[in-house]
Amino acid sequence: MPGYMPLREAAQWAGVSLKTIRNWIKNGLPQYRGTARGKVLVRPADIDIFLVKENASQIHLDQIVDDVMCGLSRN
Repeated sequence: MPGYMPLREAAQWAGVSLKTIRNWIKNGLPQYRGTARGKVLVRPADIDIFLVKENASQIHLDQIVDDVMCGLSRN
């Protein structure tokens, strides 16, 4: 796995659009200023961690909804 990558390269690596990578950054994906010109870099390892957290949050939310719906159907 590569170390740090520019956003465009990270988007290709993750199989998503550049806009998606930027949205992920807004939602908590760590970013790094890697050059004197201020080029933004991300680490693939951080992408993996971010997606696992996002997926875990979604699973948790799905479970809550299922529990509520199950409770409503009993009434």
